[in-house]
Amino acid sequence: MAGLAATTLILAGCGSPTQPKTQPTPPPTTPDINLLETIPFQRGDTLQVDLQGTPTAMQQLPSMTLSGDGKINLPLLDTSVPAIGKSPHELEDIIRALYVPRFFHTISVTVTPGPRYYYVSGEVNDKSLGKQLYTGKVTVLGAIGAVGGFNDFAARNRVQLTRQDGTILMEDCNKALKNPKQLDLEVLPGDKIFVDKQKAGEALFPWFTK
Repeated sequence: MAGLAATTLILAGCGSPTQPKTQPTPPPTTPDINLLETIPFQRGDTLQVDLQGTPTAMQQLPSMTLSGDGKINLPLLDTSVPAIGKSPHELEDIIRALYVPRFFHTISVTVTPGPRYYYVSGEVNDKSLGKQLYTGKVTVLGAIGAVGGFNDFAARNRVQLTRQDGTILMEDCNKALKNPKQLDLEVLPGDKIFVDKQKAGEALFPWFTK
């Protein structure tokens, strides 16, 4: 009986959660325009092309969505312009070179990306905020902080980041909280973050589940 009582006391002492209570900090909400203009376009993105120094009819171009082959069509050009994989600045240079000097001595080209998003789901505090506007550099911890942080059922050591191209990366957020510079993954537009649920007994005995 004495041995059983001792065992009970040991288990009781182990029952307190070992996961850190600290919640990740949300990212800034002010758009980082300089960074947004350097991120390559992906399929599904929208963009606006403005041409100055051309006839008025050419300046009033509608917003375009990158689908299918990811190319855009512009006035006077006899070929479509590939946009996927190009940043707004790179695309501006490509478009300008197609018009100058073939059609114009000089023009001004501005490519403006439309709203871009990343997604957070799983065991977080506010699931209604799962679709987040991408405003600039954000990490997995910051993205989770933007939706209220982890809930009590979150397996913080098993957070899945899926890139738009299907690449899957895993992050242990317990470790990332202690060493964010090396372990906290950057989130890009179109990425999906999924916070897994704790397995049975994981909160009490985290060393049993890796």
